Amino acid sequence: MDYVVVTFTTDSKQLATTMAAEVASEECTCCTHIEGPIRRVHRWHGRQHASEQWRVEIEATADGADALVDHLTSHHQGEVHDLLVSDNIGHLAAGAAEPR
Repeated sequence: MDYVVVTFTTDSKQLATTMAAEVASEECTCCTHIEGPIRRVHRWHGRQHASEQWRVEIEATADGADALVDHLTSHHQGEVHDLLVSDNIGHLAAGAAEPR
């Protein structure tokens, strides 16, 4: 089975925790990690801004990635930033890394 990591940031620790719990029951989700706070520095409308964010990484099956992204964007539009799906990962099974 192929796996992906769906990563995004949000500006609320509570929201990151809530979203992780929402997707934990999905069959396509293996596990979720929350990191933070992290510092986000970006340019918006010609000015530099900085804020605290929390990074959420969801390991999921490749077949379920589209549904997971659809859920996140439809239920949390505007609250999810920097959404990325990364498919070049190895998955640990029975204590040994599976070759890719």
